[in-house]
This record gives sequence, structure tokens and C-alpha cells, in this order.
Amino acid sequence: MTAAAPARVELLTSLHRLELRFDSAASLVASDAHDDPATLEWGCRAVLPLWEPDDEDAMADNARLLGPDVSLAQTFQGQRQELTILSMSGLTLNLWRIGHIYASLDSRSSNYEHFAPLFDESGDLGLHSDLEEGLVSGTHVVIINRVLIAPAWRGLGGVGRLLIGRMLRWVASQAALVATHPYPIDIPVIERDDRATMTREKAVA
Repeated sequence: MTAAAPARVELLTSLHRLELRFDSAASLVASDAHDDPATLEWGCRAVLPLWEPDDEDAMADNARLLGPDVSLAQTFQGQRQELTILSMSGLTLNLWRIGHIYASLDSRSSNYEHFAPLFDESGDLGLHSDLEEGLVSGTHVVIINRVLIAPAWRGLGGVGRLLIGRMLRWVASQAALVATHPYPIDIPVIERDDRATMTREKAVA
């Protein structure tokens, strides 16, 4: 018999067990705009390790957490099974070192090109003048490209915001600006031309 899905309160009581994982990569030297060493590509995950299955209660708890919509991915770290409940990826730009911001963003994807208006129109160093006037300090710009959270963790009073905020403490410690663009990436492609649907989903993305 399949175990019942975990209740909302049961998921919240698991928050203290979550671990944050980080991966990042930057080129040593530049061969083209995409390889600019002043840009760091990074990814973060919030991972829930399952209990060691050494008694019936632990096995039952694990079975409920293995239910649909509780995780984005299930992996093993040695003998321990882990659930990824949130993933976030993005780019960090060093404003003091990057040569051509527009080219660097454009070489990656249209998602990143969307953020070009944040920077000086020359495409060289610096933020747009309207932003420069309101910022006190910071040498980096952090762009959040994509965030995914497992459906069961949505609507629990801000779990996604909590995890994103904790992750940003690590990836945005010297940031003058953190930027993102709400976009409901998990709605069906056929519905993305429906303006009312997109507006509604962006409001909660």
C-alpha cells in the first residue's frame, strides 16, 4: 500500500533538516564573451536527507516524503537518499572586471539578455546611471535566472522565499544589486500566449 502524502505541518517540521548545496564555475581566462572570467555561473539546491531506515517509524516517514510533488529529484549520497526540494541557478558579474556586459549576457541566452537594461548603455563597465545614483556600495551584480520548488512546498507561508534568502547570503555577499524576472516556467507551453494566464501566474511566481 502506498503511504499517504505528508501533511503541510509535517513538511514544515522537516525544515530544520534541510541542507544547502552550492556549485559554481568561472573561466580562468577569456576566449570569448561567454568565457569572461569576471562572470561566475552558479547553482544552489535545498536538499532534504531521508532518515536512515533503521526502524518502522523512519521507514514510514521516508515513504511519505517519497510521494509525488514532494521533491524535484531523488538522489543518493553514498547510502543516504536525498530529496532536492528547491533549485536555483544564476550568474554573478564582477562590475570592476567585466569587459563587455551586453556581449557576455547575450552569449548565454535570451533569459540573461533580458537583464541588459540594468547596465550602462555602452555595454562596458557599470550599472545604468539611474541605478548608480541609488546604490551605496557593492562590486557585483547577481542575476537569478531560474528557481524551481517542488509543488508540495508551495503555499506554506514563504518556504521558497526563506530558502532563496538564505542562499543569497552566500552568493550575493558583495552584491550592489540582485535581479530576477518572475516567469511561470512550469505552465504548459500552449498556455503561454494567454495574457491573462501569464499575468496571473507571474503574480505568484
